[in-house]
Amino acid sequence: MTGDCVKNIIPFIMRTAFTIISIFSVLIAFSFTARPKNALRDDVLKYTNEFRKAHKLSPLEMKDELNEIAQKHSKNMARGIVGFGHDGFSERAEKVRKKLGDYMVAENVAYGIETGKAAVELWKTSPGHRKNLLGSFKYIGIGTATDDHGNIYFTQIFAD
Repeated sequence: MTGDCVKNIIPFIMRTAFTIISIFSVLIAFSFTARPKNALRDDVLKYTNEFRKAHKLSPLEMKDELNEIAQKHSKNMARGIVGFGHDGFSERAEKVRKKLGDYMVAENVAYGIETGKAAVELWKTSPGHRKNLLGSFKYIGIGTATDDHGNIYFTQIFAD
C-alpha cells in the first residue's frame, strides 16, 4: 500500500507544481501588460481636466492629430534631436493650424517626473503653464517618451 501511495503522490505533486508555476507565469505576464500603453497620456488628460473642472472650466477633448504632434516633440526631446523646451513650437503650431484650422495654440512640456499627475502638478505651479491649463481651449494633444536613462518627457498641445 505504501508503494502505491508514493507512485500516486509523485504525479500529483508534479501536476500541482506545474499548475502553480503556470498561474505564477500568467500573473507576471499580466502585471507587465495590465497598464495600458497610453496610461501616462490618459493620466495627464485626467488630471488636467480635474484641474479645469475645479476652476469651473469645461474639459478638454483629446484629438489624435494633436497627440501625434505632441508625441513627436516628446520623442525628439527624449532622443536628443531637440533640446528640452519649446524649440520648434512655431512649426508645431503651424502643423496644428494646417490640420485643424486657424486655432490659437499653446504648449506645455516637462521632464524628470514619473507620472501624469506629477506633470500636471508641476505645470500648476508655473504661471505660464498654469495659464495654458486654464486657457480657453477646447482640444488637447498629449505625448510622452522615455529616454535611454528612463527620464520621461511630456508634451501638451492646446488648441481652440
